[in-house]
Amino acid sequence: MSTAASVRPISISRNISSALGERARTDPTRAAVIIPGAGEGSPGRTWSFQELEERSAALAAGLQSIGLERGARVVLMVPPSIDFFALIFALFRAGVVPVVVDPGMGLKSLKRCLGEARPEAFIGIPKAQAARFVLGWARETLRTIITTGSFRAGRGFTLRETARRGASRPLTAPVELEEGEPAAILFTSGSTGPPKGVVYTHAVFAAQVDSLRATYGIEPGEVDLCTFPLFALFAPALGMTAVVPPMDPSRPARADPRRVLAVARDFAATNFFGSPALIRSFGRWGAETGFRLPDLRRAISAGAPVPASAIERFLLLLPEGAHVHTPYGATEALPVASIRSDEILGETRALADQGRGICVGRPAGGIEAVVIRITDSPIDSWSDDLRAPPGAVGEIAVRGPVVTREYFARLDATRLAKIPGPDGSIFHRMGDLGWRDECGRLWFCGRKSERVVLGGAREGETLFTIPCEAVFNVHPAVRRTALVGVRLGGEVEPAICVETERRLGRRERGQLRSDLEAIALRHPHTQRIRRFLFHPGFPVDVRHNAKIGRAKLARWAARRIPGAEISSDGRTS
Repeated sequence: MSTAASVRPISISRNISSALGERARTDPTRAAVIIPGAGEGSPGRTWSFQELEERSAALAAGLQSIGLERGARVVLMVPPSIDFFALIFALFRAGVVPVVVDPGMGLKSLKRCLGEARPEAFIGIPKAQAARFVLGWARETLRTIITTGSFRAGRGFTLRETARRGASRPLTAPVELEEGEPAAILFTSGSTGPPKGVVYTHAVFAAQVDSLRATYGIEPGEVDLCTFPLFALFAPALGMTAVVPPMDPSRPARADPRRVLAVARDFAATNFFGSPALIRSFGRWGAETGFRLPDLRRAISAGAPVPASAIERFLLLLPEGAHVHTPYGATEALPVASIRSDEILGETRALADQGRGICVGRPAGGIEAVVIRITDSPIDSWSDDLRAPPGAVGEIAVRGPVVTREYFARLDATRLAKIPGPDGSIFHRMGDLGWRDECGRLWFCGRKSERVVLGGAREGETLFTIPCEAVFNVHPAVRRTALVGVRLGGEVEPAICVETERRLGRRERGQLRSDLEAIALRHPHTQRIRRFLFHPGFPVDVRHNAKIGRAKLARWAARRIPGAEISSDGRTS
């Protein structure tokens, strides 16, 4: 187990909103949130830590005045904005539990998630309120509706009314919460399975803030370019100024590099947390234009593997001594591990290109990471016998202060993902496969559900997605590849779906197919791969626009191969 660096932990009094109050007391006039102007000459809006604290305190009192009590679950559908930051801290302050979902997950998944959460209130922009009404989201349990702006939904309240009610009441301290009491329910994106509501406590949030500060050396007074809402809520707690760029955070792949990076430069951003899709597109644009970000100290990218070539290009944007960091984790546990660009480019890249997996670094402070034998069954209690042999690929399991303990209203999912320890601790099964090297670093080899078991699940050879794909991804004509399994004659055969850097003619495709067949024969773990299928553009996850939808690709591949089949759930084994 690694140990955390020596840092002063946040004094949370069992409520993470205390971190905002602490910043308001120590640095009241410093900017907490900046919303740049929409066009040239537009002044935008800046809120200080004192103003954000007062606004969130008034909203917390207003929420209590309209009947939202401690423990109430409230859907929050507000994009990054002053309202978002004030509301999230107001909800925490009042002990009310925000329910956060990705609007891009699809209407069917949204309705199921919100029905599962059984919220009693819904806070959203007018567009979200219209969708809620028309589509009947959580209709059976909702009792209170609050809308941003001047629009009033039925007998509900506007956000302005709610704040005005609270402003007339005496300001109260953040609600003191019991250990283990829910602070928020954050739904997973559903990119590798049905979305699940992860139950966060205030202690988990505080541990994440401390871990992020210790791992990346983040200091109060820095400026954060907020491109991802779930990370944005950490910025004020870390004492950073949050600058909200002009982009749709639910579609990072469509962000305009020119506009977003201009904001980062103009406001002297020192920190950037972004999807791998942003690292790829911003780095490419920067390499083409020579654009630079002279104040940026670090870029942090998570959600899917980041190609070394994309990291290399993105570094051209940064000043000397700055780094790209790629943390490893999940909604259920973050951060678990992290690695820096100099180690990736100078050491682990070569091994990754040979098919060893992607190195995600050493465990973060306070995290115990183990590799256990692969099984798809629940594990009812921890035992050292679960550990995989040294150097073998197995499932990554972690425990520590940033690890959540349960899913909301999903007992079966909780039982499948959590391993109770004899001391009351919990190991979370990441659902990821990997191994650990002699330096203590973790190597990611792909999702457990996406492994391809050849010739039958019991006795066949198992292929792992990331090691197989890596050896083909080094070809200059290949943008990315995806390993899938198809059933032929009752057995599983591997296939590689290929997305190229540009559109290729028939002759070029033929040559590329020959090249890939030759590459497959050069590596022991890919010698059984014979099928290469060209795809116009891979499906990706809704949250980061970077995680490949291999289950969808497996169904697509089965339709392209005569006589092939795939099981109804898209599994490849």
